[in-house]
Amino acid sequence: MRSLLNKSRVQFLSYTVIIILCSSPLFFFIMKYCYTEDLDELIEYRADYFIKKQLPSFSSTKINEWNLYNEDMQILPFATSYPLNNVVQKPFYNYAEDHEVNYRIYYTQIEIGNKPYVLMSRIAMIETIHLIKTLAFQYGLLALILTIALLIIQRVISKKLWNPFYDSLNKIEGFNLEQGIPPQFVETDTLEFARLNENLNRLIESDLNAYAQQKEFVENASHELQTPLAVFQSQLDLLLQKPNLTKTQVDIIQSLYSVSSRLTRLNKNLLLLARLDNSQFKEKQEIDFTEILNAQLFYLKNLAENDGINVSVKINNSITVVANKTLLESLINNLIANAIRHNISHGTISISVTNNAFMVSNTGESETLDKEKIFRRFSRTSEKKKGNGLGLSIVHQICKLHGWKIEYTYQDHQHVFIVNF
Repeated sequence: MRSLLNKSRVQFLSYTVIIILCSSPLFFFIMKYCYTEDLDELIEYRADYFIKKQLPSFSSTKINEWNLYNEDMQILPFATSYPLNNVVQKPFYNYAEDHEVNYRIYYTQIEIGNKPYVLMSRIAMIETIHLIKTLAFQYGLLALILTIALLIIQRVISKKLWNPFYDSLNKIEGFNLEQGIPPQFVETDTLEFARLNENLNRLIESDLNAYAQQKEFVENASHELQTPLAVFQSQLDLLLQKPNLTKTQVDIIQSLYSVSSRLTRLNKNLLLLARLDNSQFKEKQEIDFTEILNAQLFYLKNLAENDGINVSVKINNSITVVANKTLLESLINNLIANAIRHNISHGTISISVTNNAFMVSNTGESETLDKEKIFRRFSRTSEKKKGNGLGLSIVHQICKLHGWKIEYTYQDHQHVFIVNF
């Protein structure tokens, strides 16, 4: 993929070469015409000079001697067949070239000793092939210099002209909606770029307002739902404690209890994401990662083994990270819970810790997941699996807040998530 400047430069160069090549025949004919005009002026000047300066003292006895030493200025016997006072082009044998060449010839009538004669003034023309070679060299050199100069000028002008566009492009690429800081575009007197910046500012402002409203709504809704959900769950607890409940009633209450628990988890996750978006977890400290991991594994391994999943742990060495303890526990819990939830019957989970990475891999569906979607909110790989689709999104946001990098790969029939500290 090439930049706009490079594309315009290549097209400019291509069209320049085409124009130069197409105009070369015209340039050749113009040059040939001018060259012929100069030759005609020269032979007419020679004839006029002879008539004015030498003819008055010239005698007929000198004609043979003159013709012997002046090959291109001959005095010929008068004949009406000569095209007098006109320049014509005729081929003559040239001893220097050893073959016939074209001459430009001018005939005019003169008198020597009261007897008419014809003065022939001629000059050999450059052969067409030699003229073409000369033209090709001169025209090619001129075209090369002109093309290089135009490219340099075009590069300088284009770079200066497109600076506001590239400045806006760089600022848009560095814009982060979650930070809420709109980019400041440079002022420009180019109408199109000014319109572009104006529309970008309007779109960014609209997106920031919509994002702020969305975050505020999620946070407020999560807060408002906490109390009703707690009341609802406590009332279900009271109902379960009542005597003489039928099996149908118990099943209905347990179903409602399950839904209530799921809503509570969803609400807590939404509230956590809202707090992450608002950067409310600013307390960070040095934490022994392996110590936190072992504490989380105490109950997560039991959860996995209850589902018939084998968990293997390999810790090469201890790692100390600077992090928020609550978020670090949430990251570990969500990654391992995701590996349990999306596993298969009698599957496996491998957990390893190296110098600067934490890796969780698990068996599961025998196909790679969409890397563009797995970290999106409410994105679920299967409708058959339980969960609200927020776990990996929370992990991604936690990594982003701490400056860590999370990667997903599918290798050796294992779904692998790696957190690089």
